[in-house]
Amino acid sequence: MFDDQRSKKVILVLHCLLNQNARIEGCAYFPGAMGEAARAVVDSGVGILQMPCPELHGLGLDRRGRMRDGTDIGIREALLEGEGQKACRELARQVMDDVNEYRKHGFRIIGVVGNDGSPACGVDTTHYVDGERAGAGAFMKVLREELEKVGLDVPFVALRDHEWGERAKRLRALLEAAAET
Repeated sequence: MFDDQRSKKVILVLHCLLNQNARIEGCAYFPGAMGEAARAVVDSGVGILQMPCPELHGLGLDRRGRMRDGTDIGIREALLEGEGQKACRELARQVMDDVNEYRKHGFRIIGVVGNDGSPACGVDTTHYVDGERAGAGAFMKVLREELEKVGLDVPFVALRDHEWGERAKRLRALLEAAAET
């Protein structure tokens, strides 16, 4: 089955890798896609599963100023409670439905691409209301849990769209390793 030109390799990418229009105001560094990062993935021949944006789905396009008891709790915290948490969990399950369908047919998930500093999709660092700290964003945390539930251990690569240099090497290494197998 599927004996054609497809690679049968898929990478999960954060929504704003291909659509900067979903970013919060002041955080879009490209007019459309994340230029070089998007080109690297497309040029690799690996299929792209664009994950939905949990911030957009859970909190809307204008998502600044998430308040609790008159205090700004920040986007990450808003995604860990109430409607934001519900959106993260639902979206992670939707991604997992696709992942499981691909795996059922022998496709390989080669990794997940996030964006450090993002309250939702940070891999190694995330933005809190008081600044950036170590740790995963709200959505990446939930997604990793869902992947672990099905025994899927894949690398998570952290981009930082306004600091491309070293991050590009990590993404390219992941893509090159997938090309060799």
